[in-house]
Amino acid sequence: MIFILFLLFISLSFFSFFLFDFDYMAPSFIFCAMYTLSIGCSLINYIYWGMGDFSILTASIFLLGAIIFIIAGFAVKQAISPHNEINVNINFPEPININLRFAFFITILNVVILILWIHGVKSMMGNYGSFGEMMEAYRLSTNYSLNSNVPTMPGYLSQLEKIPLSCGFIFGFIFINNYVNKKIRKVDVLLVIANLIIYCAISIYDSNRLNLLGLVAGLTVYYYFLTIGKSQKGNFKIIFKVILTFTILLLVFYGIRLLIGRSDSQDQGFVEYITKYIGGSIKLFDLFIKQPIHNYSTWGFETFQSLNGTLRDLGMPIPKSLMAKEFRTYNGINLGNVYTAYRNWYADFNLRGVIILQFIFALFYNLYYYILRKSRLSRHKIAIIIYGYMSMALFLHPIEDWFYSMFVSVGFVTYLIIFPVIYILLTRKIKF
Repeated sequence: MIFILFLLFISLSFFSFFLFDFDYMAPSFIFCAMYTLSIGCSLINYIYWGMGDFSILTASIFLLGAIIFIIAGFAVKQAISPHNEINVNINFPEPININLRFAFFITILNVVILILWIHGVKSMMGNYGSFGEMMEAYRLSTNYSLNSNVPTMPGYLSQLEKIPLSCGFIFGFIFINNYVNKKIRKVDVLLVIANLIIYCAISIYDSNRLNLLGLVAGLTVYYYFLTIGKSQKGNFKIIFKVILTFTILLLVFYGIRLLIGRSDSQDQGFVEYITKYIGGSIKLFDLFIKQPIHNYSTWGFETFQSLNGTLRDLGMPIPKSLMAKEFRTYNGINLGNVYTAYRNWYADFNLRGVIILQFIFALFYNLYYYILRKSRLSRHKIAIIIYGYMSMALFLHPIEDWFYSMFVSVGFVTYLIIFPVIYILLTRKIKF
């Protein structure tokens, strides 16, 4: 069954590439391509993971999700851009002049936030023999414990962390924009490098490598929109650069796994580790389908954890829950605890919920994408920056759900304020 599913997703990837006018950044193509990659990685471990008994129901859910996405994408494209129109003004992005005073101020502020974050992690964990041991203890205490006595990061610091994370995307967008225009100053390069380093450092100290994947996804989206006139019609040179960047990132992932506390992977080779990271969710969701865990005591217990957490803080009797899922093994092999985005939806709402939530997900990203394609770039730069940030949920759908768990939340409203405020202050002349 798994081989048939893999061939079907390869076919859907090519079909969506042609259906959406050779657009490699079309949401439907990205969705199918990412699942093709994940299923392919699971096939590499066909014998060890027992992929021969892959269930028809699991395969049907994957296939149905892709078909829903393609149908929604095609309907939106026909309604908004039936002839693949692109606003001609988007082909000529204007150089962005950075307000150096504010840029230095926000960079220094981000350094201070990083220092406070590192101090917070060390205060929580105490003394450990190595950095890797400290980060493993931090990851276990923050992701896998509901004990109220376990130290947590101060609330104000968790909010401040959003500033350097936002700056990673904003400075990255400005750098790519000016690179395309060949209007790059040395000081701009230094500021971009500094903020990207801060972004990566605070992500590592938060034991969150998915932030790195999200940043790469966002920068890829920015490059596409800022070169859309050149890269349309299937520029395979651009696709090759994206693949090369992704490969380098995987090498980085493997290299830093012990540094951020993944000690259980110490004896795993590169191929074994990466294929488990990318493809393990395919097998894990199949195991979940065969042995499901449902919690109907709270509506949207897994899907809307952020919203439920907010309601709990407001006094509603909603039990605490862990964002992290249970670990599962097969034949003594630890496959991890990521189950694709479908896990949360199926656990809470069964197959009907999967269909509805997947349709909303597909409708949102296709509407956002095709509206941006027809918009004047100079008037919608902030919207593109936010889309790049949110694109991580599209790229990471085969791993876990970020859309409903992160973006459908009160906390995301903070980002919707931070992004425009920082961008406007960073690109306007302001007298202090």
